[in-house]
Amino acid sequence: MTNDNFKYRFKFTKGEEIKFIGHLDFMVAFQRAIKRADIPIAYSNGFNPHQLLNFASPLSLGYTSIGDYGDLQLQNWLSADEIKTRLNENMPIGVKILEVAELSKNAKKVMTSLCAASYEVKFEEAVTPKIIEENIDKFMLQDEIIVLKKTKRNLKDTDIKPDILEIENASDKAGKIKAKVNAGSVKNLKPESVAEAFMKYVGLEFNKNKNRYTRLDMYMSDQNGGLVGLIDGVEKI
Repeated sequence: MTNDNFKYRFKFTKGEEIKFIGHLDFMVAFQRAIKRADIPIAYSNGFNPHQLLNFASPLSLGYTSIGDYGDLQLQNWLSADEIKTRLNENMPIGVKILEVAELSKNAKKVMTSLCAASYEVKFEEAVTPKIIEENIDKFMLQDEIIVLKKTKRNLKDTDIKPDILEIENASDKAGKIKAKVNAGSVKNLKPESVAEAFMKYVGLEFNKNKNRYTRLDMYMSDQNGGLVGLIDGVEKI
């Protein structure tokens, strides 16, 4: 890698068509789309050069997204609009590039910038809009919200309340919530843990495969300690 590479951040969707494609296979598909699009991607040095392409955080299997992000570096300059157009013409079904921005050379990497994410949880039919309306505020008034979480060595009871930044009733005809949670390498809470804790609170059995999860957006900290989108808050050219 040289200091002459041009850095870009992109926002994209992952739809129903590819929600059961694992992250490594998704990366390969994305890399192939870059080649088909004739994007002058930069490569790392060493015996096994790889594309300078990184994603903010892998999406769990079975999730969809309308707000995922990645960074790429190019050997030659292209306009953000040209990159967006070329990629969208070559992406697999279910992936759409929403936005591309050219970054300052001093911009932090997308993975290290990530600190929070928002999700929509669409519950199974047993969790009705009425149940959510009557219980969501009381759920968050608990002193602790305990779930069994997997660690590197074992399973242990964990209080996830500090990692739930916001939560709201998002129901229409179906029972839904929106939750903003800590995300990234330092703290990371999956929305299924929030769903599990809520269903336990209302006395229902939790099965993660019966609920549907959509990532809505991903955030970084701004200068005032607030949260902004990973493109809105990054240093751009």
